[in-house]
Amino acid sequence: MFKDVIGHTAIKQRLITSLQTGRISHAQLFAGDTGYGSLALALAYAQYVFCTGEKQEDACGHCPSCRKMQKYIHPDLHFVFPVVRKAKTPVSDEYLEAWRHLLCRTSYFSLEEWYSGIGVEDNAQVAIYTEESANLLRKLNLKSFESDYKIVVMWLPEKMNPECSNKLLKMIEEPFDKTLFLMVSEHPDQIINTIQSRLQRINIPPIPETEIRRQLIKQQGIDPQKAETYAHIASGNWYHALRLLNETEDQIYNQEKFVSLMRLCWERKMLPVNEWVNEICTLGRERQKSFLTHATRMIRENFVRNFGLEALNYMTEREKNFSQRFAPYVHEKNIIPLSNEFERAYSDICRNGNAKIIFTDLCIKVMQNIRPS
Repeated sequence: MFKDVIGHTAIKQRLITSLQTGRISHAQLFAGDTGYGSLALALAYAQYVFCTGEKQEDACGHCPSCRKMQKYIHPDLHFVFPVVRKAKTPVSDEYLEAWRHLLCRTSYFSLEEWYSGIGVEDNAQVAIYTEESANLLRKLNLKSFESDYKIVVMWLPEKMNPECSNKLLKMIEEPFDKTLFLMVSEHPDQIINTIQSRLQRINIPPIPETEIRRQLIKQQGIDPQKAETYAHIASGNWYHALRLLNETEDQIYNQEKFVSLMRLCWERKMLPVNEWVNEICTLGRERQKSFLTHATRMIRENFVRNFGLEALNYMTEREKNFSQRFAPYVHEKNIIPLSNEFERAYSDICRNGNAKIIFTDLCIKVMQNIRPS
């Protein structure tokens, strides 16, 4: 329901008004980080459309349709999301149980959590495959069961392969009667242009810090001062705020590996650097990408810290402890080269490049920029 979505009052009202006035776009794109609430908004909107009770500013929450939506088992609601090719027909229906289990826990989650939920192997890649379009076409050809509308919620449409994208384009161009496509994307620019141009785009901004602080106090019962600190570090992302409450092993590991990398590169000790590279290479690609994302953020945060503007810094206490000594070594002469190298390494890993070559090259470039000859 809309009341369960944190913030975004104006967007909620816009969605409600569109249904009340009968001006509903058949294909909509909710663009923003999952932690901003894009998926939560799409699901709340779907529930509002299906609701058969007395709905004004929100779904009633009590009618049969609302009760089914609370468990995500409404017969006219169809999900499409990235999956792993384990069978001849890799479609979302094979993973519905795990998907519903995750949604019932929270609608603010990341791709990493979804990987964990379906037991993806370290180097496996998820995608929305061609078979998904045929499965979806079969469903949409059927008459709706209970509602006037059929709704397709597609999470991360940028993960569609080209064949699936082209077949989906035809469905959007020639839509079925009273069928809504609600697409939730973290990287909308990666969706093919022909589909982008046919979607009504709704940009989901970061959640205001005051709202995150209020929800941390209300939902998690933490100290107001600590809630204010976490809300600032989360930078408008509710998912990140929750992760700050319970620091995961991955977060701690990423910071420890970043610290050791910077120290080894400063000391220019190639043998320990090779050992560091070998350890990183034992991780799966998703863990490697997670580390590179963390390292890129740390480079930015340490550079900004030199300006002495606390309001522009978003670091945890663990990160600040290292930054006190390390920040002066990230300055205007090396910030751009360092950032470019970490971003290039991330891009190469995404393209299934050789991890050992990528990380060895990265370490050499960091050495050259952290401590020039």
